[in-house]
Amino acid sequence: MTNIFNFLKDIPPYSENDRTVERLNARHRLIIDPFQTQIEGARVLDIACHDGRWSYALAAAGAKEVIGIEIRQELLDRYKSFPETDFKHKVSLRQSDLYDGLEALIAGNETFDVVAVYGIFYHVMDHFRLLSLVQKLSPQIIIIDSEFIMTDNAMVQILKEEISNPLNATSDVPGVEHTVVGVPSRRATDFMASALNYETTWMDQALILGDDRSGMHDYFRDGRKVRGTCALTPLP
Repeated sequence: MTNIFNFLKDIPPYSENDRTVERLNARHRLIIDPFQTQIEGARVLDIACHDGRWSYALAAAGAKEVIGIEIRQELLDRYKSFPETDFKHKVSLRQSDLYDGLEALIAGNETFDVVAVYGIFYHVMDHFRLLSLVQKLSPQIIIIDSEFIMTDNAMVQILKEEISNPLNATSDVPGVEHTVVGVPSRRATDFMASALNYETTWMDQALILGDDRSGMHDYFRDGRKVRGTCALTPLP
């Protein structure tokens, strides 16, 4: 299953850079493979799902149903070009602002077994609000893949982000080119999880990936900001 994204090599813009596809395959080993047991047969929510690539992979991993939320409709439209498989129909993508989408799910009394927060946690400003809304969906596990500040302090570093990049945050303010986002520290993430009665387990990417780290340099930086993966599970 680690080469599940090879089909993207024929779909723009992925077809313009094979390294992007190789990275997605490598990340699959880190953010889906270790959670196979929890994903199988589960109802999964994929927050900020981009073009549905991870929703597709979650369905392939055995999820019963995957709901994806994404604000950029042009990204959601790309999902139509993904291969027709016996699991593609398990994915339903919804165009919505992240917080509006979560509040709509809560208002509809919807629940999920697994919530995937893949690559969005460092593109928002209100991390605690995000986790508080997710908690109301009663998940048994929340998987977060994000960049984190490597410091002993519980802090959030504020950064500017260009909104024209489809991998970045959006803005409701007309005419602006940038918005601000917050990159939390691991300790801050632990604090937020604890306040919501969750236990945080940090994945050992070196153990999982071994020596095959191609395209995954940001998970092994020596600097202040390093990508990582953690799982939040409810405490008794």
